[in-house]
Amino acid sequence: MNVEAAYRGPSSAYGTNSDPLVGDKVGGVNVFGGGLALYAVGHAIVGGVGVSGDTSCADHNISWRLRHILNLDHLAASNSAPAVNGVSGDASHPDNIIFDITPNPMAALA
Repeated sequence: MNVEAAYRGPSSAYGTNSDPLVGDKVGGVNVFGGGLALYAVGHAIVGGVGVSGDTSCADHNISWRLRHILNLDHLAASNSAPAVNGVSGDASHPDNIIFDITPNPMAALA
C-alpha cells in the first residue's frame, strides 16, 4: 500500500477539488486480522471469509464462528489430508486466535 498517498492531506478534503489522492494510486494490500480460509471436507480450501468493523481480535472471532456455522472448518487431519499446522497449540482449532497476553498491573504506573 502506498501509505504516503493514502494518508496525505486532511480527510476533510477527500472527494473535493483539492482531494490529496487525485493523481495517485493507493494500491497494494493492507493486512489486518479478521480473515480466514474456508476448508471443505477433505481439507480442500474453497475460499475465504473476512470480517472488518471491530478490533482485529473480534473480527477474527466472528470469522471463525461463521466458518464453523457454514461447516467449512475442516482443518483437522483426515484420511486424505494432514492436519493444518497452526499457531494455537490446540489441534482441533489450529488457527484460532490466542489470548495469551497477561495484563500488567504496573503498566499504568510506568
